[in-house]
Amino acid sequence: MAYTDEGKGSPILFVHGFPLNGDAWSRQLDTFKATNRVLTPDLPGFGASAPAAGPATMARYAEDLFTLCQHLETGPVVMVGHSMGGYIALAFARAYPLFLRGLVLVGTRAGGDQPDVAEARRETATKVRNGGFEAVVKGLIPKMLSETPSNLGMVQAVRDIMWASSPHGVSSALLALADRPDQRGHLDELRMPTLVVTGAEDMLIPPGESAELARGIRGAELIVIPKAGHLVAYEQPLAFNEALGAWLGALQAHGLGQSPASLVGSPQAPSQGVQP
Repeated sequence: MAYTDEGKGSPILFVHGFPLNGDAWSRQLDTFKATNRVLTPDLPGFGASAPAAGPATMARYAEDLFTLCQHLETGPVVMVGHSMGGYIALAFARAYPLFLRGLVLVGTRAGGDQPDVAEARRETATKVRNGGFEAVVKGLIPKMLSETPSNLGMVQAVRDIMWASSPHGVSSALLALADRPDQRGHLDELRMPTLVVTGAEDMLIPPGESAELARGIRGAELIVIPKAGHLVAYEQPLAFNEALGAWLGALQAHGLGQSPASLVGSPQAPSQGVQP
């Protein structure tokens, strides 16, 4: 798995959505690497990461991220997951709760797909395998940002991030999305500090679904960022970074999210690489 690893301090693991890669968090990197160790992996089949053998699932993505953290000796992390990355973060929280100091769920939901939506994803996966990836990108671009993005160059930048994905990785992720479990019945089991962030103009996962997600998690905080679509952290980085920074500061000030010392790894030097 390809990744970047920069900064020192308490680790933050940013997990991108579909069909993006770690570059989707580029507008967070400079801000948070000044105070934290920041990791931005490319999930298998996205960005610089090769596709994985066998079927993808949210649990398997979560396992891959846990293996990466073990390899890098991060110790417990604050995980920030966007969209599909949020589904993965919820799977991670169930499988490795002691490895999370905090959970940040961005533009995501807890429920699974309705049957018609799941079937549409499977059909799209088949089209992608048969050379139809361009249509997926064209269809998603208008839904990623707000209705009137302030920077038209941002549209091309998002398109470029998407184009770095492999068709195999995209089709595998579509099948994983279609088959992902409904996590709503497990939200009340989460005990780590949680922040939910959404864009006020998110067309893919409307703010009401993020509000429902926040209500299901004990003590979760909800932040709605104006003039932002689905890619809220990329489109409104100043507002997003301010909100995340304030939440992280409160986490530290109140001693929340502390993990057993035996799990904590030492900070690593800035690096970029591919996990063996």
